[in-house]
Amino acid sequence: MAELAWPGQFNLDFTCMLALSGIWVAHRHQFSAPGVLLGVCAFVGGALFLSVYLLVVSFRTKGDVAAMLLGERPQG
Repeated sequence: MAELAWPGQFNLDFTCMLALSGIWVAHRHQFSAPGVLLGVCAFVGGALFLSVYLLVVSFRTKGDVAAMLLGERPQG
């Protein structure tokens, strides 16, 4: 990655995408202990984890995109 050649940039971009997905999953769960654990799973599991996670979340939220992106928020 330090050489800033094509493979290094690809690895850096991919690592940033995995980190962002892990932070997003943890944020959806308000950084609770299970949310942080799921975030780590998103970072390590990549697309395999995220595709299953998004499928489950889409069924739980009945396709509500705002609820899918932001998670469950307390009313008030």
